[in-house]
Amino acid sequence: MSVYVDPAKFPFRGYIMCHMIADSLDELHQMADLIGMERRWFQTPPKASHPHYDIPEDKRSHAISLGAVEVCSRTALHYAARLGLEWSDATGDRSRTRKFERTLIRTQRYTIQPEPSACPNL
Repeated sequence: MSVYVDPAKFPFRGYIMCHMIADSLDELHQMADLIGMERRWFQTPPKASHPHYDIPEDKRSHAISLGAVEVCSRTALHYAARLGLEWSDATGDRSRTRKFERTLIRTQRYTIQPEPSACPNL
């Protein structure tokens, strides 16, 4: 399973959150189910810039224990753009396809890094 989590640093309702993305929508939803996330918490455009789950630190730790890979924010953005292209195809919503493609090109040098510290965060 290729699921990725970026650094937890976004405060929301008393929790510190991070993004969880994956190589495919099926893998993302499978991990979300395993860590106890509800499908209604899945975020997609136009509400979010890309398909993902915002997960709290404890769920992040659980996902990592199940095989999720810790990545820096730029690497996460790259994989989020790839996931966005799959979401565009699945839903027929082509309005963001070009944006996802540009993001892929811009972030291609940040593809999977072994440690979150291997690439800088913005």
